[in-house]
Amino acid sequence: MYLSHPFPILLGCIAALLAQPVPAETLRLGGTGSSASLVERLFEEFRKQVPGVELVQPSPPLGSGGALKALAGGRIDVAFAGRPLKPEEVAQVGRHFRLASTPFVLASSGGQKKNGFSLDELAGIYSGTQSGWENGTPIRLVLRASFESDTELLRSMSPAMAQAVGDAARRPGMAMGQDDLETLKLLTRAPGSLGPTTLGLLSVTGSRLTVFPLNGVTPSLATLRSGSYAWSKDMIVTLPRQPTPLAERFVGFLRSDKARALLLRYDYLPY
Repeated sequence: MYLSHPFPILLGCIAALLAQPVPAETLRLGGTGSSASLVERLFEEFRKQVPGVELVQPSPPLGSGGALKALAGGRIDVAFAGRPLKPEEVAQVGRHFRLASTPFVLASSGGQKKNGFSLDELAGIYSGTQSGWENGTPIRLVLRASFESDTELLRSMSPAMAQAVGDAARRPGMAMGQDDLETLKLLTRAPGSLGPTTLGLLSVTGSRLTVFPLNGVTPSLATLRSGSYAWSKDMIVTLPRQPTPLAERFVGFLRSDKARALLLRYDYLPY
């Protein structure tokens, strides 16, 4: 019986194996809705230095608490929180640091208030004693859940706001954003809307919502840097206790000049 030489067959098998696509290395990132679009931009720049790596972000966004739990459980590689970590969260994760800050703002689709709001005026809107814009159209508040960092920040603005935000939450039929991105959609779709978001999220998504001065100060990176605008949200980058080399490399990139320039472009003030 004649047997063909095995060497050509072996070469064919090797060639077939080499032709198989190499699985891309994956970086799993999760956090707040406000960080998701910015993280995509940062990752695009990072991939120019590390070709072939792929980004995975959970959808809908996990939120700060959800992302930190996922990080501690090994389900993501890097978490982006929009608030300081709680002591029990610090105990479950590894290195963390403030990457950048962006102005926390009140925004509207079509609302008219030339000089913005004093905190007392804002408290009147949340308590329900002031219900219309300057042109007489109704103000449609968009709220966040009581445990969300946006709600906590609104409460912290003044004692009157602390009371008024609670009053708003108890009124029936109020629009409620489940995360940063859904809140942005509600603000965009509802004529006369008013609700919390960040200048960074508006910038990175190209939103055309109107942003209002608070206590006579217009939110911007310049007023945030000078301290004249007092309200902001931080982006906290967090690694697990045993980060992957790729996660370490990405976090190192976040401190680079290229990343800082991109943060500034989208109204985030790097630390």
